[in-house]
Amino acid sequence: ILDACAAPGGKTAHLAEIMDDCGQIWAVDCSIKRLKRTTGNLDRLGLQCVNYLVADTTTLIDRMPSWHGFFHKILLDAPCSGLGTLARNPDIRWRMSLEKIQELVLLQAKMLEAILPLLKPGGRIVYSTCTIHPEENSKQVDNFLFSNPRLRLKKQTQIWPGEGQGGDGFYSAIFES
Repeated sequence: ILDACAAPGGKTAHLAEIMDDCGQIWAVDCSIKRLKRTTGNLDRLGLQCVNYLVADTTTLIDRMPSWHGFFHKILLDAPCSGLGTLARNPDIRWRMSLEKIQELVLLQAKMLEAILPLLKPGGRIVYSTCTIHPEENSKQVDNFLFSNPRLRLKKQTQIWPGEGQGGDGFYSAIFES
């Protein structure tokens, strides 16, 4: 499994626990400081199946050409506007702009395209965000599928803030090759 934007490691730890700390997870993040937090969190939990790499996801195939078609599963919890977390992060209203969202949409698309060659035939990609903005979610997924017709959308879910048990809004999509 590749966790392409791993820091601070909560999802990485969850994956390792689901796998009973067997198999192999690669936790990749572009921030050495944030990845050190990830290693500390997973070490504290005693999880051993995780390997770490400080790298830019958009150039990962250039850095690790042996990873071409290597991963059965890839998680991309992409950088996003965070608009699904407004209830606990109200300052986002003043920090986020349409221009910043468009920059994030371009980065997300670049990351999705960059991880695709790393996926083994028959593998799965999970794309997730903590936003409710359609440009970062359903429209991003539609564009990715249009550019990559060999992929199938298995499932997508948009959770709205306060829906069900309450809490943040988020989005996820599962692709199969």
